[in-house]
Amino acid sequence: MLFIFLITTVLANAQQIGMYSHFYFKPMIYNPAFTGAGEGIDAMLINRSQWTGFKGAPQLNIFSVDGTINKKAGLGVQLISDRKGLTNRIGGNVSYSYRLMINDDMHLAFGVSIGAMDQTIDYSRAVLENNTDPTLFTTAEHTTTLDANAGLAFKWKALDIGVAVPQLMGNKVKYVDDADVRSFYTQARHYMGSVKYRIPLLEDKISVTPLALVRFLPNAPMQYDGAVNIGWQDKVWVGATYKSDYAVGLNAGVCIHEQLSVGYSYDFIIGTIGKYSGMSHEIMIAFKFGTNKKSQPVIVQQQPPVAPPVAQPIQQEKERILENKAYESRMDSLQRQLKESQDNLKKLSEKLDEQLKAAAAVQQHKPVNENRNSEAIESNVNKALVEGFWVVTNQTNDFKDDQNHEPEKGFYVIVGTFIYRDLAVAETRRFNDKGFKTANWVYYEAKKYNYVFTERSMQKDAALKRAKEMRESGVKDVWIQELIRDEKGK
Repeated sequence: MLFIFLITTVLANAQQIGMYSHFYFKPMIYNPAFTGAGEGIDAMLINRSQWTGFKGAPQLNIFSVDGTINKKAGLGVQLISDRKGLTNRIGGNVSYSYRLMINDDMHLAFGVSIGAMDQTIDYSRAVLENNTDPTLFTTAEHTTTLDANAGLAFKWKALDIGVAVPQLMGNKVKYVDDADVRSFYTQARHYMGSVKYRIPLLEDKISVTPLALVRFLPNAPMQYDGAVNIGWQDKVWVGATYKSDYAVGLNAGVCIHEQLSVGYSYDFIIGTIGKYSGMSHEIMIAFKFGTNKKSQPVIVQQQPPVAPPVAQPIQQEKERILENKAYESRMDSLQRQLKESQDNLKKLSEKLDEQLKAAAAVQQHKPVNENRNSEAIESNVNKALVEGFWVVTNQTNDFKDDQNHEPEKGFYVIVGTFIYRDLAVAETRRFNDKGFKTANWVYYEAKKYNYVFTERSMQKDAALKRAKEMRESGVKDVWIQELIRDEKGK
């Protein structure tokens, strides 16, 4: 009889709900308000072996399937097997949740579950000092009881908060023989709370998720779990858990396929019992069937107001008028852009025409040295053909440099003549890029020409030598502009 009393006392004052390390993966285990909270239909199997160093150590198994039946409600089923020592519980429950949408990022969910549990005690496995006590059972006894759970969940963006009351009915489990009740224990109500927050990092490639779970049972010490999980693109995760006054756990998992995930956790038992308890570990397998597109906001459809039959055609006509105005506005914008492009193209075409006319004039007066700048040369009376190159002499005060100042006197090796300043500037940059860092341009005010030169020299021979090198390198339109100052300016 003493043995029965001890068993009853332990069961009545200890945690009666299984402690699963993978509760973060499927919070519906404890709280029915999270039923259907995943994407699509989820199936999950957990096998937990605890304190393998002891005979009759706890063996926990749970299989769950849940999903949404519409945008607001979820439905799930759980099958449970829980073996501890002489006791064995086998049963299941059906859970239902309903979500109350507050806005697109926030909702409140209510959940309940109800089921049945077959409770068995196998006294034939007990080791007794006095097995002739007539008050003892000699065979396995079992009874079946109903059970119910209730829960509440709040979700806002990446934050999940839940409270639940497992074993809500608080039934008394009685074991009887042919005469009367010989043993019993009470399924005590548990009070549980959980919080989880997902923190995205590196453009959501990595996530850090801290979470906590608190269990409270009257007349028993409060227990809590604190954990942190790190995930990479929802494909691989690792984490660590502290279970108060019990263990430190490590867990890891991988998504083998888009729909199949496998996880494993191991508990390092702390305290004096640790050296005797053996292994405590857990295996989780999860599978997803399709998606429920939960990322899309739930839209509450409302009945349109009652209106006369003519209201709908009028509304359609208004929408058509607005669409036409938007289309006309886009067309006006495109036409303005097209006109600006045409104007720019016309200006560029005019510049090219004038430059081509100048080139044609050059072709008509081209000298024997094939200098294409002959129009500027022929119109100048102060010219001479030296070693195959035209040398033209002018006053410095007839010219302006790039700073709009009178240029320095000297011999300028001219490689191009342009009507438009922007073309002369572009040609100057081209020669700069080719390595002629002193290349620049001067403006001849009398003829309104822009002369591009590669260098200025104070000696004619040096200028002629550079002109020959330029012609040999492939620049054929080369001539020399000599700038002198008048007698007063010298």
